[in-house]
Amino acid sequence: MKGGTQQVTEMVRCSVDRLMTDASAFCKWFEEAKTADGDVVVINNSFIYRKPLIKTSKNEQYLCLRVKQGEVASKDVCVCKPGDMDSDFKLFRAESANLPPLESLDEAVRTEVKRLGRLIFVLIGELQDLPATVPVNHNLVKKLRFEPSARKNAALEDIGDGNKEVVVRRLTDPESVWDAIKDELTGQVGVDLAVLEKAFAAAFEKLQDEARLELVLPSPTTRNTGESFIARLRKSVSEQRKLYEDALQKWKAGGGSADSHLREIMRIAYNFADDAIKVLQLLVSIADLKGVLLWCTIKEHFDVAEAFSNLPWTRSHKKPSLE
Repeated sequence: MKGGTQQVTEMVRCSVDRLMTDASAFCKWFEEAKTADGDVVVINNSFIYRKPLIKTSKNEQYLCLRVKQGEVASKDVCVCKPGDMDSDFKLFRAESANLPPLESLDEAVRTEVKRLGRLIFVLIGELQDLPATVPVNHNLVKKLRFEPSARKNAALEDIGDGNKEVVVRRLTDPESVWDAIKDELTGQVGVDLAVLEKAFAAAFEKLQDEARLELVLPSPTTRNTGESFIARLRKSVSEQRKLYEDALQKWKAGGGSADSHLREIMRIAYNFADDAIKVLQLLVSIADLKGVLLWCTIKEHFDVAEAFSNLPWTRSHKKPSLE
């Protein structure tokens, strides 16, 4: 356990170090703060305006740094309980009567790890896709089947009695699946491609709704797992960004199908925004409940808030608003 907590402590120091060196906002604030030896710099543990979407309360523990010879260093990271604060960074003067007691990072991490629990390991649990099949309302293609172990992203297969099924390996891009099979269907006797495409699209949406995942939590001795829950989220974000970019390029090219590409842009943007908010709610809530996870990712939490601040809209709050 000792070696494990030392690794966690080093992760925290590394995250704080990146915040101090890479975040121009911190560098500017520290320069203007006119600090003196013995002062304490407290880093907020939530950088976005939370209400009304976040139901948990902010963790009472904050990372802080001692000022020595006009500088702060990640090796001097401590933990304190200064009470609630709204600004990203706060300075307590060495002589201040309100200077909060400081706890060493090593001790705070040991305490946090002991009460970490099992539930948070859902984030790094291995996600395994489960096969699923839905009917297709068509006289030739009868089924649409999701098979995670399929060799191809899309394939048209015979199922007897002159009927066929579409087998797909992924559930994120129905357009690419249709493009992969439509040439093979062209010329089939009695097949109206427009009718089949509509039936296929309806079936694909149903398949997306009915497909399920099995989550396998890692054991204490697990060294390597497959694709985790958080890794799947990251992969999905990358895929959606690519689909959005492709649709945007097609819309900018104009032509007769520009309207359909614009609808695809809006669909991806709407769905992404809705899901992204849910993910952020989850991660912020977990950070509230498990302070050590926030400490290990403090730079990333700050980066998200900075990205929100740079979005082109007018805010009514000092902090970037999750809502």
